[in-house]
Parts: sequence; C-alpha cells; structure tokens
Amino acid sequence: MDSVRDLVRRRLDASGLTMSEASKRIGKNHAYLQQFLERGIPRILPEDVREKLALLLTIPQGDLKLGRDSGRQNVKYMVPSLPPGINQKLPVLGMAEGGPDGSYQWNGQVIEYIDTPPYLAGAVDAYAVYVTGTSMEPRYEPGATLYIHPGKPVTTGCFVLVQLRPRADGEAPRALLKRLAKKTGTKLVLEQFSPPCTREVPLADVISIHRIVGSSEP
Repeated sequence: MDSVRDLVRRRLDASGLTMSEASKRIGKNHAYLQQFLERGIPRILPEDVREKLALLLTIPQGDLKLGRDSGRQNVKYMVPSLPPGINQKLPVLGMAEGGPDGSYQWNGQVIEYIDTPPYLAGAVDAYAVYVTGTSMEPRYEPGATLYIHPGKPVTTGCFVLVQLRPRADGEAPRALLKRLAKKTGTKLVLEQFSPPCTREVPLADVISIHRIVGSSEP
C-alpha cells in the first residue's frame, strides 16, 4: 500500500475524523481526501494541502510528500533517524532561548541520546528537548527534559511544542513551548505562565505542532 495514503488513513482513524470532515478542514470539497485515498487523485498532494493536512493530523509535512523515507530527506528540520545500535535511545534536539516572547531558536540538531521512557516505546519520530527559558514556570523549569510524541493527537488544554517558519530567509525556525488554549481554522491561541499571557499564531506560520507527553501531562 502507498505509504503516504496508508499514513493518512491511520492518522484519520486515530483522530476520529472522517475523510469528509478532514477535507473540509483543509479547505477542500468534502470528497477531496476520498478521491486521494481511494482513487489516487491527485497522485501527489500539492504543497499547500500537505501543510494544512500535516497540521490537522499532527504529522511531519515531509511524510506527506513522496513517502516517509523520501519525504524526510527533503525536510531540513525533521527528527533524524537513530544511528545503528542505539534504537532504544531517544534523540534530544537543540533549542536555544530566543526573545522576550518566550520563543526559542530551533536548530533540530541532536545534542545527545537519552533513555526512551516506557510511554514512548515504539513511538515514531519521538524526541526530547531541554527547557532553557522561564516562560512556562512553574510548570517547566529551566533544565527540565520534555518528551515529545509527534503522532499523538493535539487537543485543547495540552502542552505543545510549536515549530514556526523563520522570520527571514536564512534564519533558523522558531519554536514555542506553550499550552494550547484554542485552535481554529486560521490560528492557534497559546498560553504561557510567566508572565501570564496568551498569544495568537496564524496557522500559516506553523510548520508543526507536537504534543508533550509524560505521566504528568493531560
């Protein structure tokens, strides 16, 4: 079975969305995804559709291009494959503290590998990050390890790592560690704790939104 179509089917099932509902949420007619999944039309999803569908289904956009392997090779800031011999380890990806808005500079480079917690065993593309800022204190202190599950559905009230497009060509993407207060068809409303405030982010600026998981997470 085609890997892209198989992935979309699995993520639709996991999210509880029908093909018709998902088609409408990405701005297409109700039969768009049915045509893509069952008739192979279009053969390859256009870039604008990939962006919206990846965000809706909380999966890496590159995995919707030519297949999981070929797509990943064309995406600069994806979770890297584990080197041979450490398949039980989890990559920690680098973030550096950014501006006063609580954003981070995201480079996607592996800092080190750590033990995989039981609740991420078998999770595809899971990774971890170290907290470097104070915008989410007292929930997350600087130096804390956060575990990210890109395949777990994102819901209102959960804590997320949002990757944003660079502000200018040549700059690294940005990242936001926040609580998802609300999601609409055009924007994310994100909450931070220190200082308390909310921030609206246009979906057009979002590369990915991944859920933080762990025993203490909602």
